[in-house]
Order: sequence, then structure tokens, then C-alpha cells
Amino acid sequence: MTDGRDAQHFSHQTMGPLLIVEDDKDSCEMLVLIVRRLYPELVTYCAGDGKTGWELFRQHAPQIVITDLSMPEMDGLQLAIMIRSQQPRTKLIALSADLERAVQQRTGHETLVFDHFLAKPFHFKALMAVIDEPGPA
Repeated sequence: MTDGRDAQHFSHQTMGPLLIVEDDKDSCEMLVLIVRRLYPELVTYCAGDGKTGWELFRQHAPQIVITDLSMPEMDGLQLAIMIRSQQPRTKLIALSADLERAVQQRTGHETLVFDHFLAKPFHFKALMAVIDEPGPA
């Protein structure tokens, strides 16, 4: 049985780990399970807040970070700015339950920091598409 991916999809065999930063524990665990099932070759980590996400980022240097925007300790934008300053080529994907409001409340830096935005709830095909897309040059 196939998961619908074809040979044109980006190869993850040479990629480093993937980090999911999400303060809703159930959502984080579900994302990890789905990513591990769809991309078994990717090492996947999960953090419950931006501060822990930053610590995991520094330890494991993931090439893809999927982060909620609104979290305790450190929000997703702060985390993304720190990541971008250390590793400009990391693919950064923002998640938000109210993406329009979250972006309106921000300073406008999000579009310069994040590579993609996904509104919750999102379709897993949309998540696969942004994971499969090559990262920033």
C-alpha cells in the first residue's frame, strides 16, 4: 500500500532531523506520529514551548522546524527569529489556529522569517507539500 507520494517528492534521506514545537501536547504527539509514519527516515523531535524548542534546536540542528505561533515561554516568531539568525537555511513552518489574526497582530516580520504558514486545522497533504519542498537557498 502506498501513501500517495511519488518519485518527484524531495528526498529526506540526506536531511537532518525535524522539530515540531507545539504547546498542545496531544497535537504535538499526533504531528510526530504522522510525520514519522509518512517520513520514517526523518528523526523527529517535539517541544512543548519555544524555550524547549530552542534548546532542542541547538542540540540537534534540525533542517525543518514546524512551530505554533502562540506558545508560553517563547512564541513561535521569537523562536523562528533566533533560529534564522543561527541557521538561515532551516525551513521554518508556522502553525496557527487563527492565522489571520496572529499575522495581523504581529509586526510584519513573519513573512521575512517563515517559509510557510499553515492554518489549523490543516490537511496533511498541505503539510507534506511544504515538508517536501526544498528549503531556503
